[in-house]
Amino acid sequence: MRRRNSPSSRAPRATRTFVSLTGPAGNIGDALIRRETLAWSMGTSDELVAYTGEAPDVWLRQLGLPSGTVVLRSKSSVPRWLWLLLIAPRHPVLVFEAGEIPLDRGNGLRELVFLAETIIVRLKGGVVVRPPRGIRAPSQPALSIHRLATRLSQVTLWRDASTLATARTGRLAPDIGFSAGTRDGLAWSERTELLVSLRGARPLPDAQWLSAVRESASAAGLRIRTVVQVREDEDRARELAELLGGEFDAWGDTDPLVHEEHLRERYDAAQIVVSDRMHVLVLAALSGAIPVELVPHPTAKITNAFAAIGLEGISMDATASDSERMREVLIPTPERAAEVSERVSAAGAVLADIQRQIRAAVRRARA
Repeated sequence: MRRRNSPSSRAPRATRTFVSLTGPAGNIGDALIRRETLAWSMGTSDELVAYTGEAPDVWLRQLGLPSGTVVLRSKSSVPRWLWLLLIAPRHPVLVFEAGEIPLDRGNGLRELVFLAETIIVRLKGGVVVRPPRGIRAPSQPALSIHRLATRLSQVTLWRDASTLATARTGRLAPDIGFSAGTRDGLAWSERTELLVSLRGARPLPDAQWLSAVRESASAAGLRIRTVVQVREDEDRARELAELLGGEFDAWGDTDPLVHEEHLRERYDAAQIVVSDRMHVLVLAALSGAIPVELVPHPTAKITNAFAAIGLEGISMDATASDSERMREVLIPTPERAAEVSERVSAAGAVLADIQRQIRAAVRRARA
C-alpha cells in the first residue's frame, strides 16, 4: 500500500518575485534605473515574473532579463499579471519600478490596482518593495490611495525630501541610478571635454547661455561636445553643436547597449557635463565628471535628488542669471570633482546596504 506523504514532508512550492520594468527603449536613463531595479529583484525567489508593458524586444536586451523569466508584455497581459499574483505561492515578493510616479487626475484607478496588488502580497505573507521614487503632480484621490499602499509596503523609499514630505511615510534614499557603479575614468588632467545634453522638448537656450558655455569651455581649455542619452533629444544635440561650435555625437542606428557604453566613456573623459536630464547627470557623476543643470526655469527634480546625497549647487536658473554667474557655475575644478565622486560613492554604498536589508526581510518573511 502506497504511503501518503504528510504535509510537512512535501517539497515547498517555488517562491515567486514580481517586478515591473516598463519604459521607453529610447531612454538610456530609464533603462538604467529599471536595470538596477531588476538587480534588486533577482535572486529573491525561485521564479521571476516581469511586466514590461509595451516595450519592444530591444528593451528586454537593455534590461538584461535572465533566461527563464516569465515576461508579460502589453497592457493586455495585466489580467494575467494579477492572476499570477493571486495564485502565487506563499511569501511572494513584489517590486515596483523606480522613477517618477504621476499622481495627477486620471491616475486614481491605476493606483487602486497597485493598492490591490500590495494587499494581495501582504495577505500572502510576502514582501512589497518600492525603490527610490519621486511623486509628480499629486492630486486626489490618487495621492490618498498611493499613501495607503505605501504604508502597507515593508520597503518604501523616496529619492528626495520633498517627495517624502508629500508621501508622509517611508524614508529617504539615493536615486537608484547611483547604484550603477562608479568608474575611474580619465585622470583630471587628461579630461578634455565639456559635454552638453539637453531636452529637445524645451525651448532652445538664448544667446547669453550659448556665450557662457563657449567662454567657459575656452577658459578651461575644453572641447565642447553634445551627446544624446534620449533619442528624442538628437536633433537638439545636433543644433547645439552647431551653435556652440562643438562636436556632435549621434545615436543614430547604434545598438542601445553599445551606445550606452559609448556615452559612459564620453563621461569618463569629461570634466563637466551640462544637462537638464537627471540621469545624464547621474551617469556623469558616476564617471567623475561635474554635473551641472544650467537651463531656463529648471524643475526642482534634479536639485532635490542630488541634495538627497549631499550635493548642493547642482542647478542654476539661466533666466535669473547673468553671463558672469553662469560662467562661475561652469568652472570645473578637481576639488569639486572629488566632492562629487565622494558623494556618489557614498550613495552607492547606501543603496547596496538597502539591497542587503531587502534580502534579509525576504528571508525573515519565509523563515
